Amino acid sequence: MKRLGKVLHISKQDGIIIRGDEKKYSGSMRDMPRINSFVLDKSIKRIGRISGTFGPVDWPFFIVKPNKGSTDSDLKNLINDRVYVQ
Repeated sequence: MKRLGKVLHISKQDGIIIRGDEKKYSGSMRDMPRINSFVLDKSIKRIGRISGTFGPVDWPFFIVKPNKGSTDSDLKNLINDRVYVQ
């Protein structure tokens, strides 16, 4: 389990925007998490899957599609929390 980054925003299209950790990927695409990788919160509960990436390679943003059972209040509680990738 590796640290992915910090939750920044919950979009209206039910996407979670995560800011990746600074300089963690050092310009290498090999070190980046793969699309469809599971994303976990601090209590090791699956919150969704990575559906896309954008931004600079050194400090990327990730789009996470939340699990179907997730409620709006659960997602809003994740803002500013660190999340992890499996």
